[in-house]
Amino acid sequence: MPPQKTAQKKIKLRTASDVLSRLKWSDDEQLNAENTIMGYDCRIHGPMEKRMADYAGIDDGGDIPQHRIQYFRRTGSKNYEKLIFWDRNGRVDRLFGSGNCDDPVSSITVQNVVKAVDTMKRIAEEKAILAQQKAKRRARQQARKAQGAAAKLALATSSVSANQSTSISSPQESSLGFQRHVWYELDSIFVYDSSKSSHVSRRSNGFTSPKFTQTSCDLKFITWNVLFDLHRNEQDELVQGDDTLLNEQDSTSSRWQRLIDDLDNEMADVIALQEVTPRFVQQIQRCQWVKDQYVLSAVSYNLCGVDAAVETYGNLILWKATSFQECRGLHLCCDQGRNRGLLVSLLRNKIVFNVANVHLPADKRDNVTGETRDRTQARKREFAAMVSKLQVLEQTQRKQNLYPVPFIMGDFNFGEDEPTIFQCDHLVDAWLHPSNETQSDGFTFDWKRNERAKKTRQHGHRERDPRRIDRIVIGNQEIVAPIHSNLIDDSSEGLPPSDHFGVSISFRIKSPSTKMQPILYTPSKVEHNVWATTAVPTTDSLLALVFEDQDSLRLYDPSSTLPLAHITLLNGFVDLSTSDNLALATQAVTDAVHQSLHSSNPSQEWTLDIGDKLLNVFEHRESATLVCTPNKTRWLHLLYETLRVNFSSCDEQEQRFADGWTPHLSLGKYSTTTEARTEFDKLVSNGAWKNGISLKGFGIGLFRRDAASRKFFPVSTVPLVDRSKVIVKETKAFLQTAGLLHGKSFERLSKIVLGELESTCQHVTEEMWQGELTSKVLLYGSQALGVALPGLSDIDAVVQLNFSGDEMRNINGSKFLRLVQSRLEQLHSGSKIRLRVSSLAGCALYVLTIKLAPGLPTVDLLLARTTGETLDVASQQALDSIDDSQLILQRIQRLGMKASIFQGAVRMVKLWAHRRGIYGSSMGYLGGGGWAVLMAGVLEDITQWNELIDVADDALSARKIAMFFFREVFNYWSNARVVTLQGTNLSYKSTDQRNNMVVLAPKSGGNFGRSSTRSTTQQTWTELRKVAQLLNGDSLNSDCINKLETCLLPHIVCGKASGNTIILALKVNIKSCALKPADIKARGAILGLSTTVALERILPACNIRPDSNVRRKNGAFWFVTEIALSGTEEKKLLAEFVESRSRLLQQEEKLGNLPFQLVQMTPG
Repeated sequence: MPPQKTAQKKIKLRTASDVLSRLKWSDDEQLNAENTIMGYDCRIHGPMEKRMADYAGIDDGGDIPQHRIQYFRRTGSKNYEKLIFWDRNGRVDRLFGSGNCDDPVSSITVQNVVKAVDTMKRIAEEKAILAQQKAKRRARQQARKAQGAAAKLALATSSVSANQSTSISSPQESSLGFQRHVWYELDSIFVYDSSKSSHVSRRSNGFTSPKFTQTSCDLKFITWNVLFDLHRNEQDELVQGDDTLLNEQDSTSSRWQRLIDDLDNEMADVIALQEVTPRFVQQIQRCQWVKDQYVLSAVSYNLCGVDAAVETYGNLILWKATSFQECRGLHLCCDQGRNRGLLVSLLRNKIVFNVANVHLPADKRDNVTGETRDRTQARKREFAAMVSKLQVLEQTQRKQNLYPVPFIMGDFNFGEDEPTIFQCDHLVDAWLHPSNETQSDGFTFDWKRNERAKKTRQHGHRERDPRRIDRIVIGNQEIVAPIHSNLIDDSSEGLPPSDHFGVSISFRIKSPSTKMQPILYTPSKVEHNVWATTAVPTTDSLLALVFEDQDSLRLYDPSSTLPLAHITLLNGFVDLSTSDNLALATQAVTDAVHQSLHSSNPSQEWTLDIGDKLLNVFEHRESATLVCTPNKTRWLHLLYETLRVNFSSCDEQEQRFADGWTPHLSLGKYSTTTEARTEFDKLVSNGAWKNGISLKGFGIGLFRRDAASRKFFPVSTVPLVDRSKVIVKETKAFLQTAGLLHGKSFERLSKIVLGELESTCQHVTEEMWQGELTSKVLLYGSQALGVALPGLSDIDAVVQLNFSGDEMRNINGSKFLRLVQSRLEQLHSGSKIRLRVSSLAGCALYVLTIKLAPGLPTVDLLLARTTGETLDVASQQALDSIDDSQLILQRIQRLGMKASIFQGAVRMVKLWAHRRGIYGSSMGYLGGGGWAVLMAGVLEDITQWNELIDVADDALSARKIAMFFFREVFNYWSNARVVTLQGTNLSYKSTDQRNNMVVLAPKSGGNFGRSSTRSTTQQTWTELRKVAQLLNGDSLNSDCINKLETCLLPHIVCGKASGNTIILALKVNIKSCALKPADIKARGAILGLSTTVALERILPACNIRPDSNVRRKNGAFWFVTEIALSGTEEKKLLAEFVESRSRLLQQEEKLGNLPFQLVQMTPG
């Protein structure tokens, strides 16, 4: 019988506790708790590491149990197999000799070490960014509390660095730390003041150089990467210090001095430098030639021993004070909190040189794997960010009758053999320009000729042949043309001062032509939009065709990231996270719509036909999608191709499918094909699908993805037919449908805004109160009445908060609205939102005014708190406002009139009041609700309108009712000074002698005419008399559309004024005011109303007519009032009033209020 084999007993592995105890008391200098790293398994982040000296056990208050410790190793960044001396997975113990001490370390453990190192680096970077943002917020709070100290600090920090700069004026700055390529305007530039023996700050926008002398028609531009001082710390990171990494005998300051001397010899007009550090700025600003001739974008001051001019690895621009007469602004581009680009606008004889200094991302080599990551896309994104700002500046400067010239210069970090970051005929590399006289190859990073480049090449640059990576790119070749170029220091002996050669190019400046076309953007040419062609697509944005509502059908997938009936046009659209990009993208899409679908007919409809035969199921590997593919339509494909030409980089749809772009609507996604087929059969049996459906295209939606929910939300919409302008121009087209198409257009836009508002309120309640609070957005005012018009109406809404417990009663309403504001500003960077205090029926309440995007209507949001019953007076008033709209429509229906007829008539009356300059409660007139109550009161009191109704044509009936109202309203109103609906039992006691129009809401009892004055009341009645006289004698049974069109002619200010008529205008320059335009209008309306009241007091016998339409002209808002004087005495009194009021306005301006001016003019 063979002997039995005995199983070899495993040698027990000493525990992690034994290792900890041994190293804790170890006297070995090479192996102790200080130089040992323990690796453990984290439940959240996976493999992680910690210094053993920082470890605390569970009993000592730590949070890492010993059974989660996986290995111990010595400190070091290479040969992890040799550094690990205790491995749980491989049962290796080289400290005690237990376990399988002679076996190699487990490969899984080595991989975990690499993962842990990467994770720790990532977490450290994230913590550093968060700490950086926290430091920014703390610095801004301290600056606001101590303005004196902040002014001193601003001298040092109004520079290239956004980390210390106090000149950033964006109100949303605190929420933009992780946004991509955000532009800020910096307040200060710096010139040398010999009387103070130091550099002093000057305002960047508007600084006029006293040294300007135009002596030459040539300008020289230089760009140079100066190479920051290379030093590698213990964490293997490149940081600021001496050039120890290069093993040089000369110091950093000595090589920089040689570079500065070379710049002195060149005497360029503009110098753009990259990789600038505070030490370099301090060194160059001390040079006498810089003090005497140059203006700097930043300087270095030493505050508390810290240089705070530029951050390490920053940019700097210098320009000659003698070459440019004025600086028109300095802008900084930040990418996720890091400074990436600098742009200055320099004026010289009506030519504006917009100079961008860039340092585009270089390809990055991984120190662990040795692989190099291609960053071409990152370079394209950053270059597009520069173009976006240049294009915005060009459009602004063209309106000022200036001639912009774009320059992009700096370190582009790509050579001739690499993918180019721009393909555009309107931007040209100056070195390659035909007029440039040079025979050099232009290699700026040439390790074969530059010994310093040979050394730095080992620390980040890929091993490539010499390249021309530093460039000067220009536009507007009609004005500038390169005539000579050369490299700086390419022939010097010994070590050059930088690993890059400098680039110097001289340009010949020509006189601009008045017929010169724009360089970056031409509205009439959809393909001439440089930003659109250079913009890089992102999966976080989407361009889609959206439709009018189909109430009976669900034409979208509820579970998709965009639960809205749509056809995707460009999936992977341009970045929409900044206000500049959103405005440029909206403009480009609008141009594409106008070029491909232009129609002057406001009733034009763009339709797609779908039916059961167009349904299909797309089978995927693990799912299936039910889709509908509309019949091919020429207009849709023409629109798509036009967008493709404009956004040439957004071609994901073409590359994804073999047949290219296929328009379709996704109706649902299912886990199996069987489920999709079952839903397919249900739709086929549906009568609506069998008969066919005609979808009406509404517009092009621009959508951005929410980082939290990963769903898309709308940021802008471009209608296929813009009906907002038709209100101003095409009156007859408006009257033919009684404004129905315009009302539907506004309703569609409002649903987009309200959907976004509803989701935001729900997000706030879920995040802050975890389901104990629910929210619902309800409408009141013109939108609830169905009489809203685009360009004229706002959205009036109430967010109703329902509380589930008594402890929630104490939630502050203003706090909730501020949370909504913060969330919306985070999602919509270009939004304009403000929280203000208003009143409704004598009750003070908070109002959140929201403007998400230029093409979307404004929302005034109120708050109502309820627990089955309202909690306060303000909430009750807000809910009563909702009931007001419902009661008005119910009263009309009880009278036997269709709501659509009443709504059409009110829309026409609103347009008439707007055209005649007597519309809007903020200016002392009636708003939409007031005119609706007034019309309802007339229809209640005078019942002869029944004979005018045409059963077959609501628009015709609405026109007749509008004429009936104009004929009868003055008689009704003169007999009933207080206007209210029958049966409401409302009483009104005036406590303000200024109120002359009293039109009461049926439920809340609020007076729609509460801001009226004697003059506004008189002008309202005067206009009603005029329109009644104009329609007098016409039969109401006839369709007098031409006569109504005459009634709706706009009022011309002083069009037929006599010699005694004076125009008095409140003027405020928009640029000189820190407030937003909406805030300026609100303040101007209040001041205009008080001016009207004061004029009524001193000129009681004069006819005073305030115009409700605020005019925007020549960069200013104008609030106009016409005054018909009756004699010389009134002229004298008016002159005294203007003088005293002007002094008062000047005092208000000195106190920091709005810079209003009171301007007196005569007609003509």
